[in-house]
Amino acid sequence: MMKVNVLTMNSKIHLVAIAFLTVSFLAVSAQTPITVSTDKTSYADGNTISISGTVADQLNVPISIVIRDSSHNMVYIAQTNPGSDGTYSTQAIAGGSTWKTAGTYEIDVTYGGADKTAKTTFEYTQGVSSQPSNTENQTNTTAPAIPEFGPLSVAVFAISFAVIIMYAKMRPTFKI
Repeated sequence: MMKVNVLTMNSKIHLVAIAFLTVSFLAVSAQTPITVSTDKTSYADGNTISISGTVADQLNVPISIVIRDSSHNMVYIAQTNPGSDGTYSTQAIAGGSTWKTAGTYEIDVTYGGADKTAKTTFEYTQGVSSQPSNTENQTNTTAPAIPEFGPLSVAVFAISFAVIIMYAKMRPTFKI
């Protein structure tokens, strides 16, 4: 007896639908959950640092903002809430007793968990600036966490993979 596998038009549509749903879920989870930017690329003592960005989802939790010096010492910490439009902004004053060295400083923002973070950097120079700082905007110079490898995506991938395997085992066969 010879076994012939028959892939009907209906089963092809199911496979395409499963593939489309898998790609759709992965694309949704790949959205950047939070962004961060500053209004300038460098600051001196006493300059106001304008920090702003967007969030993809409203989680009803505050956004944590941490500024670290070039040795990764924390020099500033604050929280702010995103607006109903998904944007946020706050200000920090450069300088003070914790801002001890000139160099590249990093702003880390976290919104609801370690998989919802973004970073940007700026230059800090000690002493009061006698000339205006560079006014070029700086946005997400350091890549944010990659959410497509988060727990939701792993679950979606595992379920999709299981459904495809089950479908392959149960697909129609025709005996001659």
